[in-house]
Amino acid sequence: MHNVFLALGGNQGDPLQCFMLAHETFSQMGTIKRCSGIYQTAPQGGPPQPDYLNAVLWLETSWSCEEILMRALQTEHRCGRVRSERFGPRTLDIDILLYDDAIIERENLIIPHPRLHLRRFVLEPLQEIAPNLVIPAKGPVQSLLQHVITQRVIRVQDWPSTH
Repeated sequence: MHNVFLALGGNQGDPLQCFMLAHETFSQMGTIKRCSGIYQTAPQGGPPQPDYLNAVLWLETSWSCEEILMRALQTEHRCGRVRSERFGPRTLDIDILLYDDAIIERENLIIPHPRLHLRRFVLEPLQEIAPNLVIPAKGPVQSLLQHVITQRVIRVQDWPSTH
């Protein structure tokens, strides 16, 4: 079984509904071990746009990272994601942050996510669900958080009930 950490983000439509769809989708691929709370974050880069909601899921699965990526892209599409502008607003963005301790560099997939260590909106929820996690070639999440502490990230609620 593989331990996979997935980042969810969105600032258009109903991001929480899209997060629930992502949860349902990935729970069919294995076991969701933990879900972070929901965080409100300022956009980083791109055009002027509303704040984002962000969260992280910890998935235990036998699926390959390519299969997970394909399912993530399908789920984004089901939520109405249109890829028109880099760092632009979106209904749902799903990033594979980590796939075990693998370091993968392919044309369509880089793991660990190349900007993971620069984003408090990812590191904060990661620390919440896996406080001792170490990012391959970067270091412990707790240490990485010290470098991005000035980024505005607010935990606004627990993960919505899935019952």
